[in-house]
Amino acid sequence: MGKWFVECFLVFVGYTTIYTFTLGFIYPMQKIIMPENSLLASLLFLPHGVRATAFFLFGLRAAFYLIPAHFAMWYISVHGADIKLDIFSPLVSILGCMIGYLIFLSVRNFLPKNVQDKGWLLVILIIILSAFFNSIGLSRLHSSANDLEYLLAYFWGDVLGGVIFLVLAMFTWRFLKNSNFS
Repeated sequence: MGKWFVECFLVFVGYTTIYTFTLGFIYPMQKIIMPENSLLASLLFLPHGVRATAFFLFGLRAAFYLIPAHFAMWYISVHGADIKLDIFSPLVSILGCMIGYLIFLSVRNFLPKNVQDKGWLLVILIIILSAFFNSIGLSRLHSSANDLEYLLAYFWGDVLGGVIFLVLAMFTWRFLKNSNFS
């Protein structure tokens, strides 16, 4: 029970922290630069990197770990930032990411050995696969028609945000690993 709680807590803190940064900094910048763009789809959704990393590190348990964080941030987005999100958005996102992760598991063994040895490449593959299914689910949920613009906005926002999150996480890890805090 202790290991489960720690993993869930880490995912919760990571997701809510990165989501809060995205909500407080990325969304306002997006609104300034592109005021006509809907706030339903972020052009740089950093929390997708947390989702992909959680699946990479914790496997399918990540789906359960992400539920409290997703619903907490859904509540804050809807009631605090007045962003119109469907109540099912968190579940659709988690399900889309889980489908992407399951497909990753089925193709992982067919990847060349040099790719399998690089964890960051595997996380990028999870980011892309899960962004694909997440974008399909969220665009269907938030758009009444088959709106390609929504689908592409979700997909590219997740992919770009996920990759940038991964780069920032790797640099942070390297900095902390090489720092001498004596």
